[in-house]
Amino acid sequence: MMEGIDHTTSWTAQITCMKWTISVLFIIWLLITPQPSSGARPLVTDDTDTAGKGKAQIELGVEIFTWQDRERGIKTRETGTEISSTFTYGVADHLDLVVGIPYVWGAMEKNGQTTFDADRLSDISLEVKWRFYENKVFQVAFKPGLTLPTGNHRKEFGTGRPTYGLVFIASKEMGDMGFHFNSCYTRNENKVDKRVNLWSASVAATYEAIKGLNLVGNVGLKHNTDPAIKTAPAFWLAGFNYSFNDYFTIDGALKFRLNRQEADRAMIAGITIRF
Repeated sequence: MMEGIDHTTSWTAQITCMKWTISVLFIIWLLITPQPSSGARPLVTDDTDTAGKGKAQIELGVEIFTWQDRERGIKTRETGTEISSTFTYGVADHLDLVVGIPYVWGAMEKNGQTTFDADRLSDISLEVKWRFYENKVFQVAFKPGLTLPTGNHRKEFGTGRPTYGLVFIASKEMGDMGFHFNSCYTRNENKVDKRVNLWSASVAATYEAIKGLNLVGNVGLKHNTDPAIKTAPAFWLAGFNYSFNDYFTIDGALKFRLNRQEADRAMIAGITIRF
């Protein structure tokens, strides 16, 4: 819904150039300076950390967004909430199994009249994170995954078909600061006339202000799922996470758009429990 209006096609070339520039510069930079840190919630960008053999963690999060626009005299407003539950289990020190279960609420108004209001379980995800390389300079991981069509695609709560993809992850640390980079391809098989081949890229930074408290920032972009639109939704995010101990962390963030294809703003909060 939100991605159905092409406001700025001139963004396309700029974003494509930005994506490759960020990718190349970040990888070069990783190679010349030392060791990774945890990105974790509330970042969109993943990190190379794994749970450890025989250990597990549960992440519970909520994201609430709003988006509005006026086109040809019609004012459209969308609101949505997603509650995410993610379970991670360490099969080996460098290998995790990850299961994600999202529940989504969505509503749309046109000129003040509600045209859509529903909530459903969305598509469940299954992933494997493998940190396959590490040294004193940096760490690298792959995260292949798939989604199962458990959501109702007729209500726009899923794709109607299994999808699959692969995320490349790189992380490093410089003193109190950590940096993370993701590049992702998704084969978005679907029954809802969305784009099939999707790419995304993002970069995140963390700063440990005091023991246990990390200030975080994130910027990223992704292919528009609407095949009629070339403009890639882009965002920036600022927030924090605070670890009371090795077992319990809270987090929060505000997320904003960099162009009109992204939600106007979103509030993010969550907890992570390790055992």
